[in-house]
Amino acid sequence: MKLSEGADSMPYVTVIIATKNRAEAIAEIALPGLLRQDSLDFEVSVWDASDDELTKDAALKFLPAFKEKGVNLIYTRAPRAGSASQRNDAVRGGGGDVVFFIDDDCEVAKSGIGTIKDYFDSFKWLKGMGLPLIDKPNAEHKKASALKSIIKYFFVFIFSFFKKGSALQRNVGASTFNEYPLSDIPGVAEWLSGGDMAFRISVFDELQFDERLQRFGGYALGEDYDFSHRVFLHFKQPLVVASGAHVIHHAVVGGRISEDYKRVAAICYNTAIIRRNFNRYKKYPLVPFLWKFRFKLLVSMFLNGCHLRDLVRGFSEYKKALRETV
Repeated sequence: MKLSEGADSMPYVTVIIATKNRAEAIAEIALPGLLRQDSLDFEVSVWDASDDELTKDAALKFLPAFKEKGVNLIYTRAPRAGSASQRNDAVRGGGGDVVFFIDDDCEVAKSGIGTIKDYFDSFKWLKGMGLPLIDKPNAEHKKASALKSIIKYFFVFIFSFFKKGSALQRNVGASTFNEYPLSDIPGVAEWLSGGDMAFRISVFDELQFDERLQRFGGYALGEDYDFSHRVFLHFKQPLVVASGAHVIHHAVVGGRISEDYKRVAAICYNTAIIRRNFNRYKKYPLVPFLWKFRFKLLVSMFLNGCHLRDLVRGFSEYKKALRETV
């Protein structure tokens, strides 16, 4: 089922929100933020796998407001549940030149869509980008100094000619662990956050989200990291965290993997799949991977209250899943 209202022509950016059972977040965070955008060259696609009608009702209440702005709001009942499969299906449903994925608890600053459009227009080599992510509730955005923004933007401009160099932040370490900066400042990067990442629609002619990562729950642990870094590796171009706007992640509770043994299984299985995906492009050493993902993360879970029986069961489920994976 698909319901829509708004503009008739295809906009430049399609904002995709894959959601399930989080009507309050959609109604209070994601859609109000999009309504405040300075640029109107976008549409919104809510791809809903909820068990009830609450998200549908919440989205439909926004139809008149988006119509008044001349922005198309599309609500679709997802044929499949799972963040990776919902995103894949939403892209196959069509869209503008650029698709911008946000989470239902992410609030895009009013200059966000305009900034995304400006970057993709300015840098024709660019395949994927995000905005600085403020990953805490009610955080006040601290604007980067004008000089810092100019320097970062100038670096990206220069890179468009030379197309060489390494990422300044959001690195991928030797372990394939996604290194996140303490301060999410603009610059080039090797991966993007799922609540705030945009790609040219043409990227999906060659790549898609790995649906195997949702085996242990609809929340596909690491799917954003996996997909965005594969875009980086596949096209041999940097990703960009842009200056000029930001996204606030309000970290609404719910929608994640709740059972400890499934979290253990997902950590082990998903990181193994992600490492396999990356190794198709570039060989990563095994020892740092085992240290970061097998030892440090699982010990951390144990120290934070995960029972030994859940660790053992989770590891057993992971080994079974890996044997069954082609």
